[in-house]
Amino acid sequence: MRGVEDNMNELAIFPIGMVKQYTADKSYYNTFDIRDYTFEQYAGQTKFRTQKFNNILLLPEMAELKAFCEKSAIDYLDNVLQMEYTEFFITESWLNVSGKGGIQKIHNHSNSIVSGVIYLKSEDGHPPLKFRKQKQEFEPFISLTEHYKKGNPNTAHELAFPCTQDTMLVFNSYLYHGHDASQLESERIGLAWNGLVNFATKDKDLYRLSFDNNAYTRPCVFSREET
Repeated sequence: MRGVEDNMNELAIFPIGMVKQYTADKSYYNTFDIRDYTFEQYAGQTKFRTQKFNNILLLPEMAELKAFCEKSAIDYLDNVLQMEYTEFFITESWLNVSGKGGIQKIHNHSNSIVSGVIYLKSEDGHPPLKFRKQKQEFEPFISLTEHYKKGNPNTAHELAFPCTQDTMLVFNSYLYHGHDASQLESERIGLAWNGLVNFATKDKDLYRLSFDNNAYTRPCVFSREET
């Protein structure tokens, strides 16, 4: 066929999102004392987490961990998404503690562009983080799901990533994700974050949003509650 080489490799086109795993240069779990923070269990949740709409990474003891998260996020924006932007900043961050039976329902993160989760304390047997492709068929179609020889990333509607201790997953915030109930007695502890960018302004006619970084670094978004 004209325009198509016989030896052309297969290529997945129009992927719905990208996930990249980063390995921390050290264990950050011992750089702070988890007993210093207040945890809540919100309605419909089995896990415990720090306060919503807060940015715990702005606390002084989180400086090293924040730097690792930002460095990884910038690599993801520059080399995975290859996005043109002038500024990246983390807008929200929180600690999660999940014990036996803990489950995370499938969800995504609104009001954000890129998100991440670093596993500070985890072990083999804790459930992986699953990313799921939401179906959007609006016309009659023939389902192929049951007819593939085996699952593979090119055709799967769900992919699971291990929650290995001292690794972080960075992904598009709109990707739906969650995990099954944990069967282990031991707790899994992670820190999740959301981030925004201010886009490059090369074309004055290009529609874009602009965000005020200062709105996410005021004391009220990271002050520690007294316990």
